[in-house]
Amino acid sequence: MRERLASVVRALLGTRPRNVLYVVSPTLLAIALDFVIRARALLVYPPLEVLNYFGSSLASAGFWAGPLWMASYLFQPASSATPRKRTLARVGLALVFGLFVLPFAVFCYGGQALYHRVFGAYMARDTVRLGIALRGTLGDWLSAWGGPWIFVALVLVAVPVTLGIGACVRRAAPSLARTIPLLPILGFGIASTCFFTDFVESRSLQAAPPDTCFLHGVYHAVRDGLAGKGWARHGFTLRRPVALPPLPQPTHRPNILVVLTESVRADAVCSEAAPACIDPTGTDALDDVVHDRIPLGTLVTQSPGTFSASMMLWTGLPPNVDLKTAHEAPVLWEVAHATGYRTAYVTSQNLRYDDFGAFVERAGIDVEISAIDLGDTKNAQMGAPDELATARMKDFIRVATGSGTPYFGILHFSNTHSPYRVDRDLQPFVPHSDDPTGDVEAFHNHYRNSVALQQRTLHAFLRDVRALPSWDDTIVVFLSDHGEAFREHGRLYHINNLFDEEVRIPGWLWAGRRALGADGRLALLSYRGHRTFSQDVHETLVDLLGAHDGHASLPFSELTTGRSLVRPRSVTPFIALLSTETAVWEPDDPQSGAMSDDLLLVGSASSPWCCYALSSDPGERTPLPPASCASLRASAERAFPRVHR
Repeated sequence: MRERLASVVRALLGTRPRNVLYVVSPTLLAIALDFVIRARALLVYPPLEVLNYFGSSLASAGFWAGPLWMASYLFQPASSATPRKRTLARVGLALVFGLFVLPFAVFCYGGQALYHRVFGAYMARDTVRLGIALRGTLGDWLSAWGGPWIFVALVLVAVPVTLGIGACVRRAAPSLARTIPLLPILGFGIASTCFFTDFVESRSLQAAPPDTCFLHGVYHAVRDGLAGKGWARHGFTLRRPVALPPLPQPTHRPNILVVLTESVRADAVCSEAAPACIDPTGTDALDDVVHDRIPLGTLVTQSPGTFSASMMLWTGLPPNVDLKTAHEAPVLWEVAHATGYRTAYVTSQNLRYDDFGAFVERAGIDVEISAIDLGDTKNAQMGAPDELATARMKDFIRVATGSGTPYFGILHFSNTHSPYRVDRDLQPFVPHSDDPTGDVEAFHNHYRNSVALQQRTLHAFLRDVRALPSWDDTIVVFLSDHGEAFREHGRLYHINNLFDEEVRIPGWLWAGRRALGADGRLALLSYRGHRTFSQDVHETLVDLLGAHDGHASLPFSELTTGRSLVRPRSVTPFIALLSTETAVWEPDDPQSGAMSDDLLLVGSASSPWCCYALSSDPGERTPLPPASCASLRASAERAFPRVHR
């Protein structure tokens, strides 16, 4: 019996079973790299995630071992046998290592290290598909972070990795070449099934080695391609809006223009004029035109991502609503139509990016213009030049005012999204660099220069708006969709967390003398120094459109709990829900919480609830005892039971 068992082991594992470790060397390398990059996080994983990590590592081993084990059969004839067999064997090895191992090595090792350095996470299920959608190929996207030399460097790193893996397989070949190929075929099949069916979890806490995260993304992208889903997200789809009831027609309907900018944090621009705020760009770009603007309180976006922030601004819904509700609730353009406005959405954003435009296709918009119509879109995330959008919005305003019909328009900028558009002749912040992997302050200055360019564009646009005969009866509301992080809490960009660098945004209202009465101005001033939120801005716009009295009759009005900022401020504390995840966006390891004035509660599946008092801890570094946020915690746990069970 012992001899029979030994013969089975030899047939399946070769004469030296430990040599199997050589064909899983890519997995071992990935685990070692993972511990170099995020050892601290791995060492505090809960037991379930440790088990997930072990399973993900087995899937990685099955994926690599299958082809490499089969390649080991080619090493013997490659060094002996007839010339013809040697040639065929060497061609086979070149194909395996040149077309299989090398490309994956580029992204699974150096690529993942670079991606984690920039984003604090690995390329995984959604990010691989997103990378393909953004720039045509993931390689182009990586190159965009630092020019073509970044990709060249990744290839140069992958070459010795590939040669090392080849040496390992060659060392194992004498033992494995005589085995029955049952285990490699079975292992590769099981691993592929796990990747294809999402049995591997590379999102959330990413309890998987870096190679597994990337491989899961590749398989998921292939699966969506085969299913005919393409690269569109599953969040934004065509809306099925619920019909609005008849709304009272207001006697006074001012023109309303919303300027929504991109990724601009509160400390990058001034929400009120000097001396209350000194322009961070040093140019006082807006003060000579909008010196009488009124801040929208201390404004906070309830989700630090464009899709989610836009959905909440347009619908007034909180971040925890389901997909059906988000796609049935009325949007601002529909409310404007119901109260007699002509509507427009002019944006330099690329509405084809992740199917963003599907959400506004049935939104009651009379004039819709996006980056695709404007042209000159060199980068899918940065969009078309903002000044092209302002020119088209001015055209809409002239036509609308000429017709005698009040207008409601949203002008949506894009150029301050990474990689941040700048003008070579307007770069007041130095030193500056567009390299996110280098000095963070220089990169932050590059962003500030982009904001300065947009401020110049906005200044020119608002100067022309003020010069129009319709100005006295016009209201302009300015805000950003979210902020931008520069490693204040270890991350870059946005959709990472709910700290001030990502959720504190500028916001102000500017009105002609007939557009807003004295009571509305005084009410707005009463919010100075108090936290206000996305839902508040939505309700303020609904009020300005004349639909405040009919609010209760609007669909889902019980969920749109924002306060109109042009109504007297209530002393009752307002608790706003915040989350990086919504029905239209699903990030890795979503963070959720609640905020009321200067108290912030935040937590996720990977971390406990933490309470911060921003009045005494503006950097949000030292959590308070959980009891300090007891009321916030009750609201957050009711709103996010799945994430924080």
